[in-house]
Amino acid sequence: MKNRSLTHNEFEEQLFQFKEKVGLLERRLSLKADEVVFTMAVSHRKQIDQLKDEVFQLREELKQVKKQQKNQLLDDVVRKQRTIV
Repeated sequence: MKNRSLTHNEFEEQLFQFKEKVGLLERRLSLKADEVVFTMAVSHRKQIDQLKDEVFQLREELKQVKKQQKNQLLDDVVRKQRTIV
C-alpha cells in the first residue's frame, strides 16, 4: 500500500463527496423515521377508532340494561299494587 498525499483539490473533492453521502444518509434516515411515525399514527388511529366503537356499543348495552331494570321495577310496583287492591 502506497502512502500517497492528496492535493488540495483532491481533498476538497473527496470531502465534498463524503458530505454528499452523509447528507443522503441523513435524508434517508429522516424519511424512514417519518415512515415509522406515520405507520404508528395509523395504527394508533385504528386502535382509537376500535375503542371508540366499543365505548358506543357499551353505552347502548348500558342503556338497554337500565331500561330493562326500570321496566322490571315498574312491573314489580304494579304487581304489588294489584295484590294490595
